[in-house]
Amino acid sequence: MDFKKLGEPFSARDIEWRLQQCGEKSGGGFWGKCLAYVTNRAIQQRLDDVIGAENWKNEFAKAPDGGVMCGISIRIVRENGEAEWVTKWDGAENTDIEAVKGGLSGAMKRAAVQWNIGRYLYNLEEGWVEVNDKGLFQGKTKSGKVFRWNPPELPDWALPRSEQRTVSPQQATQGAFSRQKQSAINVDEMIDEVRKYIADGTLQDLAKAKALAHIKSKDVNALKAVLEYCSNNAAMKTV
Repeated sequence: MDFKKLGEPFSARDIEWRLQQCGEKSGGGFWGKCLAYVTNRAIQQRLDDVIGAENWKNEFAKAPDGGVMCGISIRIVRENGEAEWVTKWDGAENTDIEAVKGGLSGAMKRAAVQWNIGRYLYNLEEGWVEVNDKGLFQGKTKSGKVFRWNPPELPDWALPRSEQRTVSPQQATQGAFSRQKQSAINVDEMIDEVRKYIADGTLQDLAKAKALAHIKSKDVNALKAVLEYCSNNAAMKTV
């Protein structure tokens, strides 16, 4: 069990971006800042791959001042052969949308950082978004104006070696096209996953209606939120 592998960079497709601040420029147009997070599904897969599915577990509890606490426990075997469960906790406030589910998701991500999972993302520089009419994500200012945006590219040190960019201008151009193509593929994959959750009954009523609307709009951020919601339902069953 190599704990160093827990802290290795994730694939760019395992990173979700959240708009933290945005507004209108005095000369026209929009600006925005975003933060990068590892998805809960990627965290669970990292734990399965490095620790083993049978050697970790999670649990949730109410935070003292509201919100949710998450504890991630790992079974560690000492040199004398004895095994013990070591738990690291962290918490998050409930979110405005899907309050409890959002709180569970945030708490698990923070608990994962305690085990060095995704901690490297805290070293990223301030993330200014690229405002683009064909951007993958949708943002809204306080005044209600909507715009599209793309996240900044991750630096090489924040990517696995297989995804690090080359220095050749021609290869860089080809890589940008490949990433754009991959983004389109990832959207289709997410839509397929959401449809599976609809089919098996995980998403019902209002949640189902919202999911269908997100499929129609192909809003990447919204689709990721739906998959996080479904993932958290699965996480709840392990408690």
